[in-house]
Amino acid sequence: MSAKPAVISMRWVLTGATVILLTAAVVGVGAVSEQHTRLALTRELETRLLLEARNLSLTGAGALLTGLPELTLHPLVRTMQTERPELAFVVVLDHRGLIQGHVDARQLGQPYAMPAGLTPVPSPVPLAAGERLLAGPQLLVVEAPITSAEGQHVGTALVGMKRAYIDRTVAAARRSLMVILAGVLTLGIALALVFMSMLLRPIGALRAGLERIGRGDLSTPIRMSDHTELGMLVTTVNEMSAQLVVAQREAVERERLKREVEIAREIQTRLLPAGPHAVGDFVVGGWQRAAAEVGGDYYDLLTLPDGRVGLAIADVAGKGLGGCLVMSMLSAALRGAHARFESPAALLVSLEEHLATTLRRGEFITMFYGVLDPASGRMVWASAGHTPPLVYRAGTGEVEALASRGIPLGALPGGRLRLSLADRTVDLGPGDLVVLFTDGFHEAFDPSGNEQFGIDRMREVIAEHAARGGEAVVEALHQAVEQWSGLELPADDETLLVAGRRARVVALPRPMVAHNARQLDPLETLLRAEAQGHPIRFAATLASLEALEPWIDGSPGLGELPASERMQLASALYEALANVVEHGYAGDTTQRVDLWWLADARGSDTDAADTGLDARVRAGCFVLRDHGRPFHPDPWHPTDLSDPAARRRGRGLGLDIMHLTLSDVIYHPGTEAGNVTLMTFDPERNRETRKERRHA
Repeated sequence: MSAKPAVISMRWVLTGATVILLTAAVVGVGAVSEQHTRLALTRELETRLLLEARNLSLTGAGALLTGLPELTLHPLVRTMQTERPELAFVVVLDHRGLIQGHVDARQLGQPYAMPAGLTPVPSPVPLAAGERLLAGPQLLVVEAPITSAEGQHVGTALVGMKRAYIDRTVAAARRSLMVILAGVLTLGIALALVFMSMLLRPIGALRAGLERIGRGDLSTPIRMSDHTELGMLVTTVNEMSAQLVVAQREAVERERLKREVEIAREIQTRLLPAGPHAVGDFVVGGWQRAAAEVGGDYYDLLTLPDGRVGLAIADVAGKGLGGCLVMSMLSAALRGAHARFESPAALLVSLEEHLATTLRRGEFITMFYGVLDPASGRMVWASAGHTPPLVYRAGTGEVEALASRGIPLGALPGGRLRLSLADRTVDLGPGDLVVLFTDGFHEAFDPSGNEQFGIDRMREVIAEHAARGGEAVVEALHQAVEQWSGLELPADDETLLVAGRRARVVALPRPMVAHNARQLDPLETLLRAEAQGHPIRFAATLASLEALEPWIDGSPGLGELPASERMQLASALYEALANVVEHGYAGDTTQRVDLWWLADARGSDTDAADTGLDARVRAGCFVLRDHGRPFHPDPWHPTDLSDPAARRRGRGLGLDIMHLTLSDVIYHPGTEAGNVTLMTFDPERNRETRKERRHA
């Protein structure tokens, strides 16, 4: 803490300044009055006239620098001539010689002409630069320059006095001036001391109160009875202290609520499945965008003991924290009960009974629940008033809706939900997919608020992108709705859940057969990866990349590698993904990065007799797809770690990690499907490379 500067009391500063100014004025006039001749009095009046001009010059300096000087100078001049009838005229000119201060407002802005017959005369006091004392038969005039703080000439002050006044006052002044001046001086000094002391006494109490507030004591008010501006200032400070107390409490409460909402958002995010999941021939993926910090939409992928999976999507009436809490209760109830019911309709009825005491009057939940058999492609489903799902048929290219007449959970009491529900079935063939969504999608308005996105537009987007798989449909749908609405946050929660069945594997053209990633066609490899690969999707944040290692552990073949090799592989893939997140997307966290492990990227050219783990991993390929800013990389050269500058830099080794770990890293920028990177991993080569580095 810095030392406090020395403080001089304003009481003594103002009192001393007042006494000094008053004493100087009285003594100056008294000194002149001691001359008992007409010449002495004349000189004294000349001096007073000069002081008037100088004071006017000082006052006029600030006014002439403003845009409207006449607003200040005209009242000042009029007051001077009214209060001092001995003055013949008072005029303020600007630097152009135009009148800016005159008792007659009609003269403002006009050129000024000096009275005739005036000649310079010696002054009884030294004149400053530019000052003149002029005398004529009837007038005594003082001309004083007006300068700015920087010393620039901005105008002239003129004060004239009638000589007749001098003649009338000489006799009277000679007899009484000294007595009057002495009395004025004595009385002025006494009054100045008393008045300034009384006027500035409250400053001490005010200062003590402000220091107390500065130390954090906002509850003790400043007590002072004063009816001047200082008293008003004390009242304002006390009100400010009370408002600060309230603001502190509100800030603490807002921070607490903000933290609770953040916790709720984290919990809600953990309740939703992360990334796409491969289930037999199906790939299931979802996406959600909440209208507030947290939302009331919910989707889930539930594993059943016999290999089937449950697909759930729900929309709680309302959004925000209330909807999030109901959604959390629904999630807990669903996860606890889904394995006990074969019938989706019976499960929905059980969920309503579980939530009956929780939902208030007017609260309800629309929900779809289906049980998908990945082996047969058949899904048994029931819908409690939820938006009808859309099913894409690969054979015809058409999109159909799965309509039902079920009512929402909690909408009507008395067991009416049971009467409205029925289990239905739908068969999904190769290439088919089912799209589950909440009403935030088709009811999204355009920026004008006049038209909704609608089911028909959703059908068009699905039909256009379904051939590329469920992940492409998820990406295309949410981007289409975001562009349609033009809003950073939607008006209602938006949630998608897409389950797509892989198309039948067809023989790819001969160029697909290759021994390394340089010979692989990027688009054909990407199509094969979407149909047969093991997928994962990352949000464009470094935090989302934490799911990489568990994904590698669960990928065919890769999970069998030694832990050290899996860790090295994860480090190399992490660097590739981090480059996309940090440089390709430049911090745009709304984007996504797709990664597949294509276990057999080399086709029939792989030696059938070589079925060891190394050979199976060597035959695979990592396919990375992003839509970030493409670039054309320069040929890679290993970093010289013997260079002290490279060691001090401590970063920029991502490419070294990738190229020293992976066999091939081939980047195809700006393809029709985005930027495609193909990477292969040869465990045997990786071990030999490590041995060489150790020997080196």
